[in-house]
Amino acid sequence: MMRLVKKLSTWKIIPIAWTVTTIILLCLPGSAIPSTGVFATKGIDKVVHTILFGGIVLLGGFNLYYRRNEKSKWQRIIVFLTLFSIGLGIGLEFLQGDYIPNRSFDEYDILADSTGAIIAALYHLFVKVK
Repeated sequence: MMRLVKKLSTWKIIPIAWTVTTIILLCLPGSAIPSTGVFATKGIDKVVHTILFGGIVLLGGFNLYYRRNEKSKWQRIIVFLTLFSIGLGIGLEFLQGDYIPNRSFDEYDILADSTGAIIAALYHLFVKVK
């Protein structure tokens, strides 16, 4: 299993595709998001935000971990990915509030985005890399 994860993690397209998918999903008009079934669950959007932005750091970190040559820069790379993910989340919230129909700015979404990114960073810094 880890061999497969390692193999997939070396492909640059995976973290890029995850990031682009995250941007697309957060730029959909509110009317395109279902409001029934699991999507009707209170707070599910915060879970989705946490997973999406944690995925950016997690997948980007795996990709760079298995491809990197410069091990001394690992912590800086993870911090950069985390700040990028948080910044992207903040930017997309302002975009939703101002330009996406039927979407609104929500500071708790920013908190969920940041939480996901930080959890993924902590995983990379303290669990994955020893």
